[in-house]
This record gives sequence, C-alpha cells and structure tokens, in this order.
Amino acid sequence: MHESTRRLLCRVAFLLGCVVPTICTLSWITYRQSSWSIAAVEDQLSETIGLKCRISKYYNPKPTKWVFEDVRLERAGSDAVVFPALKAELVDSTWQLSADEVEVDWASRHRLWETLQEGVLLQRTDGKRLQLNVAQVRFRDGVLPSLQKLEVKHDPQQQPALTSSVLVGDSLSPPPLMASVDTSDPEHWQVQLATTEQPIPTHPLRAALPRLAGLGVDATFMGQITFDLNYASSNVEMAGVFRQIDLQSALATNYQHGAGGAELHVKRLVVRDDTLQEAFGGIFSRNGQLSRRLLDRAAQHLNVQVIPPSRNQDLIAYHEMAIGFRLDHGRMTLTGLCDNMPAGTMLAGLEHPLVYESPVSILPATNLASVFYDNYSPTVPASQPSVDLARWLTAPMIAERPNGSMR
Repeated sequence: MHESTRRLLCRVAFLLGCVVPTICTLSWITYRQSSWSIAAVEDQLSETIGLKCRISKYYNPKPTKWVFEDVRLERAGSDAVVFPALKAELVDSTWQLSADEVEVDWASRHRLWETLQEGVLLQRTDGKRLQLNVAQVRFRDGVLPSLQKLEVKHDPQQQPALTSSVLVGDSLSPPPLMASVDTSDPEHWQVQLATTEQPIPTHPLRAALPRLAGLGVDATFMGQITFDLNYASSNVEMAGVFRQIDLQSALATNYQHGAGGAELHVKRLVVRDDTLQEAFGGIFSRNGQLSRRLLDRAAQHLNVQVIPPSRNQDLIAYHEMAIGFRLDHGRMTLTGLCDNMPAGTMLAGLEHPLVYESPVSILPATNLASVFYDNYSPTVPASQPSVDLARWLTAPMIAERPNGSMR
C-alpha cells in the first residue's frame, strides 16, 4: 500500500475513532446541560405526573437512574410541591423515588389528590410499581405538623393500589399512622387511616375532621378512620378510642360546663353528607366535674333523672361517669354503665348515684342541641353553634327518608 494511502487511512481512522466520538460526546453533554434538554425533560415529567413540572438541572448517571435538582410541581402558576433534590431509579420493574425533604402547599391538596387519581386511573407508570420514600414532609402553611419517614407504595396489580406509612410530628419516636387507598371502584375511592401500636395526637386529623379540635390539645386517637374521596361532602366511618379528652374544652358552649378528662370509645361512627347517621359507643370519665346547669338541662331535654347532692353547688363532682350511646338516623338511646351502682347509673359519686338514664328509651338526637345551648329551640335556633350541631345530628323524620323529605 502506498505511503500516502496509509496516511490517509490513519487520518480517517483517527477522525472516525477519536475526533467524531469526542465531538459527539461534547455536543451531547452540552445539549444535556442546555435549556432545550431541561425543557424536554420537564415536558416529559409534566405529562407523566399530570402537573406542570419545572427543574433546575438533572443528571443521568446510568440509563435507569435519574437525579433531579430543585423540582417544582405547579398548580395555577404557584408551587404546590417542592423537592430540593429527587432521585429516581428503575429497579426490578419498580420506580424507586427518594428525597430527603419535600415542601407541600396544603391549599393545593385537592388538585394534588385529583392528580393522584388521574395518574392511577390512567396508569401513567406503564404498569410499573412505584415506591416513594421521603425523610421529611413540611407543610407551607405552618399549621399542620410535619411528617417523618413517609413511604408510599403503588402496585397497579394489587388492591389497594396505594399504601403508605408515616410518622406524625418532628420526632422519630411517635407511632406510625398507616394509610391505604382503595381504588378498586373508580367512582368510589376510599382512604383508610389506621394507628398501629400506640395512639396518635388528634391534631393531624383536624384538617379532615374539624370537630376533633374541641377535644382538647392533648387528646389522642387509637383506631381507624375511612374517608370517601369522590364526594364534595364528608363521608366518614370511624372506629377507635379517643383518650385524654378535656371536658372543659369539649363542653365549652355558652357556659363553663365541665372539668376533668374523659375517654370516648367509638365502636362505629358513620357520617354521610356531613350528617351523623350512626354512632355506637360510650364515654367514660373518673373524678371530674359537671355544671348544675348542664345536668338540669339534661333532665329537661333528655329525661335523665338527676339526684344532685346540693342545690347550692355550681359544679357537681362525680367519681365515675359511664354513658353508653347509640344513634341511628336521628334517633338516640343513652344508657348508664357505671360499675358497682344500680342499673342505669350514668353518673355516680363515691357512694351513691347522681344521674340515672331516662325511662324513655328512644329520643330525638337533636335534643342534644337543647342541652348544650340555652338559646336553642327545635323550631327557631338562635345561635350559629346550635344550628350547626342540630344540622349535623339531623332530625329523625328527615333521616328516615332516602331523599331527605319529611313525611
């Protein structure tokens, strides 16, 4: 072979083997760091997630692993979710996502939930499993407590398709709150929250059940709560035990009605369309106080038999309170469950009963509003709290009819 031919072949080989790959590599690196590449990845993530996604930069150490920095999911032009850093890796047909922290805008929760529904229903993960682990979740409004060790799993081949566990609060010691989402019926999604081994504070649940705020700052819950998520109104089922209830807070209406602590045992509670339909359980307390005004109004509107020790006392001390309750579509039954006392004792001193259950077995549930609010009457409520309580309890005749009409 001629010398010039050999030189030409060497130059071509060097060009193809070294120069061209180097130029291609540098061009690819430049493109990957350019705004065009980032915009393409943002569009792909936006389509997959269902929210507008913005990132500052990303890395792709290997074909199945991605690292994103400053990830922002937007709703109506504002940040709904912010990840300072988010890692994604495909391992055994499972997308494993992990982050040290995330900030969530609580005001955007409805759109975030709609996005989650759409993603599961449309199967944007292409049938692959997904696992998300976040060390800390903070809420932007600063009202809700932060969450620790959030773990979310999604398996489109199983029901419930979504499950998660999380620690409530800043400490790593509180017991986890387990959550599962049942998506088997596309029109009737449910979320179940359940405690595991120890009770949790009630304040994380107040966003979903605002009435829990009245139980006091130290109240705890042990049990499970199920929410229907496809309705504008509240549909809730609950079973469990509330402890460390502050009677002063729980009974604070027009007057100072009580002092001490109590436990509320709920075997079954059903709320439909923001209305209490069914409730079965009991309330128990020891060594507390109730106001004479409250007992007098209970005797008037609930027909309980009050045997107070003295008419001169504003607060009546009791040794034991044990009241069973059953509410069914606007009708209510109250029973006395005090131990070592005559049958039907609802409130007892050290040696004798203070309050007996009513001889009338079934009462309208709305009578409770008359007990707690002096200015309430069944026909013309005069205060907003009494109106709210009466509406939540419902009237028996209205509750009986499926369409809510009176007969």
